[in-house]
Amino acid sequence: MQLQIHIIIIIQLLFIVYEHVAPTPVLENPFVSIKYPNKTSELKPKFHLSICISDRDCQMHGWCKDGDCQCEKGWITWCNSRPCSYKQTSKILAFVLSFTFGYIGIDWFFLSQKDSLYILCGVLKLLISTGCCIWSPLAARSKSKSATTAASCLSVSLTLIAFIWWFVDWIRILLNSFPDGNGASLV
Repeated sequence: MQLQIHIIIIIQLLFIVYEHVAPTPVLENPFVSIKYPNKTSELKPKFHLSICISDRDCQMHGWCKDGDCQCEKGWITWCNSRPCSYKQTSKILAFVLSFTFGYIGIDWFFLSQKDSLYILCGVLKLLISTGCCIWSPLAARSKSKSATTAASCLSVSLTLIAFIWWFVDWIRILLNSFPDGNGASLV
């Protein structure tokens, strides 16, 4: 019964985290094809100038000041998207999630912004944390002394790895060196 309650709570937390994951902004094509003589066409980044005339040019989350968009706190212009259209992820919420449920990878899922590498790291962190819990009961049930020792060593090693990873992640969030899946800093 208690295991079912924990599973339901974890599923609900995953839904809450998924709802807070902001969709990736639709970007205009940031590359322009440039042809050089005797070379194939190469992609070079466009230069993006965010010149504004009125506050409407800065979307709903900014204002125009001296021809440049000034964004509200928590909103930035990111990767050639429209000015002030990218919502940054909350540093406090990321820290709380990392501190309380970071051992199962919730922090990576929350910060992923649907980036597959962040999701993969979250799944790996979840598997390592689950592995800590699986090997201990297997070690207790084994009749072989060497199998018990190997399973216990594996369990302790996975627990140590999971603890260090959990600790490093929330320290990185506190030091603002853990960007979201798109590379934007937390606010």
